[in-house]
Amino acid sequence: MDIILVRHGESEGNALGRLQGHFDSPLTPLGRAQARRVGGWLKVHAPRWAAAYASPLARAKETAGIICEQTGYTQSILDDDLREVGAGRLEGLTRDEIWSRYPRFAERQITELGDFAEFEGEAYDGVQERVRRVLARLESAHRAAADVVLVVAHGGILFQIVKAAVCVPVPRVCILQWGNCTATLLRFRERRRTYMAEVTWHVPLDLMGGGPAEESTGVFR
Repeated sequence: MDIILVRHGESEGNALGRLQGHFDSPLTPLGRAQARRVGGWLKVHAPRWAAAYASPLARAKETAGIICEQTGYTQSILDDDLREVGAGRLEGLTRDEIWSRYPRFAERQITELGDFAEFEGEAYDGVQERVRRVLARLESAHRAAADVVLVVAHGGILFQIVKAAVCVPVPRVCILQWGNCTATLLRFRERRRTYMAEVTWHVPLDLMGGGPAEESTGVFR
């Protein structure tokens, strides 16, 4: 099984510098152009997918629709487990607003990141359980070596999917830059009786032609 992972295009929340999480935010005109750009690139450079899945949040759902329209490939099925990591009370706030209202967030160690339970959001372990459900469903439906699947979602949840797919044991801390419409190919195979993946390519938008792309929005997903 191959999984093509794509982060959504620029959203209004991204453009305003707001931490989104489950906060729903549509694409900007730039975000739609980015989605068309990655769709055109995937049609030329990526294998054709037989199934597609997307987060139901507007920024990912619209990106997936544009990609499928650009390629003419299978339309996406919405999967609630592909929602972004929920950030609770921090959602919708800018970096300065978070630092001002919740200084504890700025003080946390790197090993504490990815857990928003303290702010009424998702706990790290809950997010990992979501990731395991996603990978288990995909493996059950598409384990054949020739199967290719597209997944369009968010930087936070896609990052956790990559960690779970390629690392044993899964590390708490790992760094992978993931700008808007970055595309990643995970290739799953049996390795010493363990079904896991390797990152075959990880391509940012600015390597897909058509001019420079914006920098990663980091935690402001």
